[in-house]
Amino acid sequence: MPQDTINVSLVTSRIQASKPNYYNPLLVYKAAKIKVNKDNDDCKILSLTVNNYEQQIETLEKDTGDSNNQFEKEKTLLKTAMTDFFNSSEESLKSAMLFIYKDKPEKLKDYLKAHRHSFVVLINTQNDNLDDDGLTIYKEDYNKFKMHSTFFVFSTKEDSIKGIFNNGKSNADKARNIVIYSNNRDNLHLKFVSVYLHQASISHSVNPYGIPLAAVPLIDDTLITKLRTANINFYSLLNETGLDGINAFKEGVDLAGNSIDELFTYHYIKNEAIIELIRIWNKNNRQNSKLSELQLSGTRDNAYTSAIECLLKKFIDRGLIIEYKNLKLILSPTSILKLELSVNITYNFSINSVALVITSQDIVDYQNSLSA
Repeated sequence: MPQDTINVSLVTSRIQASKPNYYNPLLVYKAAKIKVNKDNDDCKILSLTVNNYEQQIETLEKDTGDSNNQFEKEKTLLKTAMTDFFNSSEESLKSAMLFIYKDKPEKLKDYLKAHRHSFVVLINTQNDNLDDDGLTIYKEDYNKFKMHSTFFVFSTKEDSIKGIFNNGKSNADKARNIVIYSNNRDNLHLKFVSVYLHQASISHSVNPYGIPLAAVPLIDDTLITKLRTANINFYSLLNETGLDGINAFKEGVDLAGNSIDELFTYHYIKNEAIIELIRIWNKNNRQNSKLSELQLSGTRDNAYTSAIECLLKKFIDRGLIIEYKNLKLILSPTSILKLELSVNITYNFSINSVALVITSQDIVDYQNSLSA
């Protein structure tokens, strides 16, 4: 047997893996007068469908001290928001989880670790002063629930970035944060997520740019230019100069200017590859101790490279990527899963290949994201 092998105990614990909720967004609302379970989790969670959301929202209870009927206004706001979510087009999601909290935003982070929603949509709060800027509403809470692997979707009435991301934030801080312009409280961010994730659940690599929604398009060139410069998404005519009458969602980017579909595809492929590596590790256990030095170094194929190749070929068959090359996986001879995987993948013919890299730290981060 080669000297440089993995030493594995027969009682080594299996590594925990959990599937993310890629296409089931979590809708979040910060309550004012809606009663939450303060003695427990300081939150209320509703499982809503297109058929029951009005009845479910009616079951919400009023908190104490509601002097100007704020509670009824909040229920009306939530019903309107969910109506927009479920009826954004004929091809939209028909169910979603609604997470309501009041004073403990960190409870949202705990919930995300357990349920792993890839998209979190923040609903603007009820306000008689027409405060439609989600970046301001959730400014103080964001750092308490943010997660690097999660896409957060905000609505704003501003034509420039304010609130959370306006104080010299880097592109790394802005990445995976999606801001969508609200035209007279039209809940465009809810409509977009509902349609986009429904389409992505059928064909993951769908491009969000150009998606038609039930919304009034912007025609103000000055406003559109400001929004585009700030990487704020909006709804306008597909041909802004030709006035062809075709409406479309634009620009399909996060605050750092990254394409949403490319980020989401990378997120999906990386997570699925990590889960597959963990599955092989758990399945092999004792077999890991029999890998040769050439297999450890990536010179020869092993169970891990074979599994990743099978996974990538499935992605090609589904049209998620068009090719991959230069697959290399290096394993360390330790009793824990320690490796480095690199492979170049190409999403489509219009962009360059992207280097998918998975390290031991990525696996550790994945594990930590499962822990409260």
